Amino acid sequence: MENKRLHYVLYAVIAVVLIIVCVGYYVNSNQKETVPKVVPQVVPQSTMAKPEVLAKDIKITPKQADTVVHEIAKAKPVISYIVKAPTVTQAAEKTAKAIEAKSPELPVVAVTPSDRTVVVANEDKQTVDVYKISLDKPHKIKTGVTVLNDKIYPTVGYQAGRVEGLVQFDGTKIKGATVMYTVAQW
Repeated sequence: MENKRLHYVLYAVIAVVLIIVCVGYYVNSNQKETVPKVVPQVVPQSTMAKPEVLAKDIKITPKQADTVVHEIAKAKPVISYIVKAPTVTQAAEKTAKAIEAKSPELPVVAVTPSDRTVVVANEDKQTVDVYKISLDKPHKIKTGVTVLNDKIYPTVGYQAGRVEGLVQFDGTKIKGATVMYTVAQW
């Protein structure tokens, strides 16, 4: 009986390790797409409503593009201003080049580094809108299992920045808690 229980615990641990390895591989393979871009990208206003096109234009994942489209719909650009040029599109391109060159003529907020800088030629208002996009998600909710003394406990966690808290349950009762701090990250 004890030997059978040990096998179940061992199988559970192996399953959790495999899941962690698979998730780690997936995150690592998609990490290349979230590297901050220094060069601002000019995006037509029509693209801002199409996540699949936006993902290709500013080189992010489709899921991140969905988030960006929803956030930009709610948010205001960090700056909107008028640039003298024959068309709004040319003004947007001129603005993108000025941001890339960190022109002192631009407002500080326009040249501040971010994960993505998107310059939108707003045809409706005849302005150039600059959006600063952060791909960082500082709040995370986690779930998993903890194995202690041959007993498996469902675990729920919350991470904010470098601090992570975990709570282990036995049915509806809390059996334990853990608080962790990330000392190094890469």
